Amino acid sequence: MAETTTPEPHGKDQSGGLMTIVLTLLVGGVLLLALFGSGGRDRNLDRAPAGLEGLGPWLSQNDVANRVSNTRLRPEVELFSLRVLPLYDLDMNSYSPTPETDAEHLNNANLRDISLGNFNEKLTDIRSVVLLPKWRNAINELGIAHDQSLIPVDDFDTLLRQLNLSGIRLLRDGPRFTHMISFGADVSVFQGQFFDSRYLPQGCKSVVSTGKYALVISCRRNNNGPLVYFMSDPDVLNNHGLALAQNAEFAVSLLTRLRNGDGEIYIDRSPYILTLQERSEEYQDYDRGSEEASRFFTYPFTMFWAVLLIVLAMLFWRGARRFGPLEQVTQKSREQSKRAAIEAKARLLRLSGNDGRMVADFVSAQIEDLARRNFGPATGSSAPPQERFLALIARRDAKLAQEFSRTTSILLANDPEMTPHQRQRYLTTYHSLLKKVMHDHGSH
Repeated sequence: MAETTTPEPHGKDQSGGLMTIVLTLLVGGVLLLALFGSGGRDRNLDRAPAGLEGLGPWLSQNDVANRVSNTRLRPEVELFSLRVLPLYDLDMNSYSPTPETDAEHLNNANLRDISLGNFNEKLTDIRSVVLLPKWRNAINELGIAHDQSLIPVDDFDTLLRQLNLSGIRLLRDGPRFTHMISFGADVSVFQGQFFDSRYLPQGCKSVVSTGKYALVISCRRNNNGPLVYFMSDPDVLNNHGLALAQNAEFAVSLLTRLRNGDGEIYIDRSPYILTLQERSEEYQDYDRGSEEASRFFTYPFTMFWAVLLIVLAMLFWRGARRFGPLEQVTQKSREQSKRAAIEAKARLLRLSGNDGRMVADFVSAQIEDLARRNFGPATGSSAPPQERFLALIARRDAKLAQEFSRTTSILLANDPEMTPHQRQRYLTTYHSLLKKVMHDHGSH
């Protein structure tokens, strides 16, 4: 019964601006994930076959105090007696490009870049064990220790010069397991990689070797600096080889024998300088500037900001699609709200079976609306608006006013004895008369 109108399109500019915000947030979130996801890749490397994720827990299980590097922590270097430093970079003077194809990704040998300056500074702090690289990324992706996954020996020339090991030779023992007994443990490595003990640089000597194969050598880079140990084959300590033979027992014996004192063993998996030198002054003054705040925009916080932007974009999009753009509060919107309230009340009355009451309310609301259009919201008269409106019609068309007044009075009376058929007939008459009234008085 209530007249329904199709709302006019509005808020197009608002909707367009909202979708622009959604797209901006989505693009920003995706860019953050793409540009600052290196922390996740670093964790993947630590858990991969070539990583050192399992070394720390194994040392702890054997009551060897240790600590794994954490980019958010800056421990004092005096707490440590030995640093375990794995290398995944063949040239510390340059940064490797990001692999683009699957083949480049598998053949990538520079899995974690480190600058030569940071590397040298790490070796001046405490006694260190440096693990040379051995495998391309294929072993981490495929999980197969194939000879094609090995880094060619000729590719080590630049790295050996940067390690002050010029002239040393690397030997490979082929696709088989090589065994040696050291510290009472059976050490076994597959595709063994060793230093040639016959061609060691000056100042270096073998620590763990068998025949011409040297697994660990010690070198003193300068007279005042700490000893540096180089392990040719990282498979003795990494996730891939720690579970082979008695490599785990050998790792505990070797590291406890090489450390200087009873301090913790520091497993340094970060390319950055994370340890602090102890200051002699009792009071330490810390400068807190923009660099402190910038830590909240590094990994892993970048993952939080990226997800937050994407969630905000989804919320904006969901709100725009479900509820539509914001409507302006106008006279038309107020009338639409009133019409919606009447329709809701009519539906409730219809559900309750009270059709007569619904019809009476509908007719009363329409007449009041016509009266307000003609006299305004405040007429200054004590007479009901329906009576004044019917009087206005009577002055212009007495016959129409009489028929319209009689029909509306019957519908407003809501006689309980009126049958649905009779009520429908009166409603048809009412609508016919209402069209004439609206033609003559609806726009006044």
